[in-house]
Amino acid sequence: MNGLPQITARALVLGALTIAANFYYIVNVGQRLGIGSYVHSQFPMATFMPFVLWLFLNTALRALWPRLALSRGELLTLFSMLWVVGTIPQLGWMTYWVSIVGAPSYFATAENQWEETFFDYLPWHVFANASPRVIDPFWFGLSEGASIPWDGWIGAIGQWLGVSMGMVVFGFCLIALFHKQWVEAEKLTFPLAQMPLDLTQGFEDKQRPELFRKPVFWIGFALVFLPILYNIATYFALGLPPIEFYWKFYDLYLTPDFFLTVRILPLIMAVTYLCPVDILGSMIFFHLLAALKIAIMKRTGFSIGGFAVGAAGQQPEAQNIIYMESYGALVFIGLWSIWLARRHLRQVWYQVCSGQGEPRQVALYRLALAGLILSALSVIGWGVQLGMSLPVAIGGFLLMTLTYFVIAKLVAATGFAYLLPNKPHIKGDSFLIELVGSAFQSPRSLVAFKVFTSNAFFGTFRIPAWPALPHCFRLFSLEQQPGRLTAMVLIAFPIGFVVLAIETISLAYEGGGLIFLGGKANWIFQDMVYLLNNPMLPDLNKWAVWFFGFGEAALIALLRGYFHWFPLHPIGLAFQHTFGLRLYWFSLFIVWIVKIILLRYGGAKSYIAGKPLFYGLAIGYVVGVIFSMVVDLIWFPAEGHRMHGW
Repeated sequence: MNGLPQITARALVLGALTIAANFYYIVNVGQRLGIGSYVHSQFPMATFMPFVLWLFLNTALRALWPRLALSRGELLTLFSMLWVVGTIPQLGWMTYWVSIVGAPSYFATAENQWEETFFDYLPWHVFANASPRVIDPFWFGLSEGASIPWDGWIGAIGQWLGVSMGMVVFGFCLIALFHKQWVEAEKLTFPLAQMPLDLTQGFEDKQRPELFRKPVFWIGFALVFLPILYNIATYFALGLPPIEFYWKFYDLYLTPDFFLTVRILPLIMAVTYLCPVDILGSMIFFHLLAALKIAIMKRTGFSIGGFAVGAAGQQPEAQNIIYMESYGALVFIGLWSIWLARRHLRQVWYQVCSGQGEPRQVALYRLALAGLILSALSVIGWGVQLGMSLPVAIGGFLLMTLTYFVIAKLVAATGFAYLLPNKPHIKGDSFLIELVGSAFQSPRSLVAFKVFTSNAFFGTFRIPAWPALPHCFRLFSLEQQPGRLTAMVLIAFPIGFVVLAIETISLAYEGGGLIFLGGKANWIFQDMVYLLNNPMLPDLNKWAVWFFGFGEAALIALLRGYFHWFPLHPIGLAFQHTFGLRLYWFSLFIVWIVKIILLRYGGAKSYIAGKPLFYGLAIGYVVGVIFSMVVDLIWFPAEGHRMHGW
């Protein structure tokens, strides 16, 4: 293990304590006082902020008490553990989970007809106890002197934590089987692993990281931190106009139907600087093309039957056509990724069956395959317990994991953590409801399927754990320290889930769930009512659009395979008009232009020299957000200022 970052027992303990302290702050300060929202991507500020704090704290420890300072491997352990659970807080997942689990009996009315329509089919055993003693104070707040009725929640917490651990284990084992293929054959760049490696370089033998000694790093830091510092001054001098271009987005209307969103986020620019130029260019090109296609459809009145109807929250028809096209491309990328790895998977299967090969690797593959099968059976079995038929449970699980697999891989390839698929597609909801049709499911199976694909189960479109796992494998060697790497993930996730569940439920009881949680669960149950009253049949028009996107992505992949110079990548098509790309295409465009100029006129040397500048942008942004948070806590505890958001 010489030269490789190592996971230590001290790092695991500090990681667990950091997760607990970080999540306590996020719920009891950020969420309660409204001075921060830190979960907006697959790599959220809830992960990066405490890691940056540890960087500066460790720099001080190196100078003052070297024996207490953390090693590089320990810092990377903290980073990894924080990321495994980083998307759970606030609107990343937990707020939705708590809201949904506590919602049905309270929000049911004669007008919405929930009780008459689906209460007989709802799997009540995975929800909080529906008695007024448990539910009423959850939404209104406890009366003075009353205690939280935890007995009404323990069963639900245990149920959802158990099945979520099954998803974590499945993702861990799946990525363990594919990781060698991604590193050696496909040569993914792992920008979000490379950045913490670069930021911690030099800690082993010097007081400061190597990057902190480069002037260009501090130039990038100042470019972001100084405007934020000025903005913090405007908290006290209300007449000063704020500088908003780092945290505000602008809609640029070129025609009434054709508009683009412009948003500059330094953290995105820092990590996507390491993204391959062709992938950056593809995401930008396909987003601009999608905006143009939507404008043309709106302008000409282009319509495809079936896209204008649906349940609550339906998007305009033109956008839904683009979303279904993207979903076809997304599924192709998943299947294509498996096809690209076919030789590697055959070799894995041969080693598992024959036992030939390096003994440690054979043992790891055997354990990974066993874990994959057992965790899949546990999640599918839980789905059947909810009330789904076995085919629906298997289909829903496979569709969900295929999308999660694609996201985990593409975040590792690009560093663009705002790869956020359209919500109905990410868990297979639209495939089995809109393409296959809901009419073929029994009412009990349909209600259970909607619970399974809701925001209550393992994330929203910000996915827990999975996007972090390939980077954990990149930072640490699974072959050299399998037990420690596995322990790191299996310690971090349950601690994060339980701490957040306890703190979020406590917040609702103490202050009222209607204030802090709102009605974020209601649309899921409204969908159940809509679908039970309006069964959907397979729609050939939607199938045509889905297959068109699938075929487009296949053609792009074929052209990339035959012509090495072909510049487009199907990732751009799969995410062409999704939320993250709509907001941040301009940030990617800036990075793309800078990289092209540096590589064209200065070559690889200039590109490498530019990395500290972009890392400085990220650190300057995070330090500015932390500084604003501290100022709010001291001087504006009741009326915080949001420095970070979408």
